[in-house]
Amino acid sequence: MLHGAIVVDKPGGMTSHDVVAGARRALGTRSIGHAGTLDPMATGVLVLLVGEALKLSGYVTSDAKRYGALAQEIKKAFNQRFFDPRLKQYAGGSQTSNALALYLDLVPREEASAVFANLLNEIAKDNYHFGTGIIGTNAVTQLLPKMGASATMYRIATQTTYPSLGHQVVMGATTVCEVYECDPFLSQNMKMFGSLDKFFFRNLGGINMVSPGYRRILIKPEPVGGLARASATQHTVRGLISVEWIKEDLTFDLKVTIPAGTDADIELPMPRSGLNNVRITESGRTVWQSNAYVPGTPGLSGALAKPESVVLHAGSGSYKFLVAGEF
Repeated sequence: MLHGAIVVDKPGGMTSHDVVAGARRALGTRSIGHAGTLDPMATGVLVLLVGEALKLSGYVTSDAKRYGALAQEIKKAFNQRFFDPRLKQYAGGSQTSNALALYLDLVPREEASAVFANLLNEIAKDNYHFGTGIIGTNAVTQLLPKMGASATMYRIATQTTYPSLGHQVVMGATTVCEVYECDPFLSQNMKMFGSLDKFFFRNLGGINMVSPGYRRILIKPEPVGGLARASATQHTVRGLISVEWIKEDLTFDLKVTIPAGTDADIELPMPRSGLNNVRITESGRTVWQSNAYVPGTPGLSGALAKPESVVLHAGSGSYKFLVAGEF
């Protein structure tokens, strides 16, 4: 069984579904779908996903070099057409224009920091509100934490003035409306702007899938913007993942449950910068002290220090961690 991605030139006059059906016949499997949305009858590049996606399985098609070169040509042409090297922005410099180019890795490496700075400036001009549609909203939501700007993302996520999901709540909405105005003639229950949930679960809650099927996960809660506590649960094929944390001035308390058959890296943030004599316990037993891992706690197999956090390697089970220090 093949696993990966195949890029094909879709001829005009055929729908994407026609191409998928032909690939299923040729490869003898129904485990094929397509990614990307072209006009159904348009000519263009279509990505077929075979089995697990290319990024997850490591499978490389026989035409990898040719399509890798094509990707670079597309990237070059995109930048020639849309990038303004003087203003360091794409197209008109909107949130979506800059965020999408960064999110899709189309920005030349040497220009990325300047383009990101322009994106942050544009968000500030919009008074820390989304100035995006559904595609741009997803790009901003995933890009800001990745670029170390979770605090800015939190500020956007907690707005209660128009346009924001918080404003919908103020207006009485109990589901996500199709548009920010919650127009009564449009859907009152649509996922269009629901990509904001990714920030809640992946960054504030800290639940991140590392390998397919949640075989490996990363628990990395981010206490930002004055947020003092958060909890999140996620049902997976291996069972329930749950996270609950409380941050105080000199302590960080984390309760986490890892399902059977799952290994986790649990990244515990420091309650504040500059703490001394940091000690981490699990259910009262010391697991980190004097900047070193203390072995002997069931379920834990090691630890790694980072500048503002400690990463513990854990198997399945329920844990109660407490980070404490002196200032």
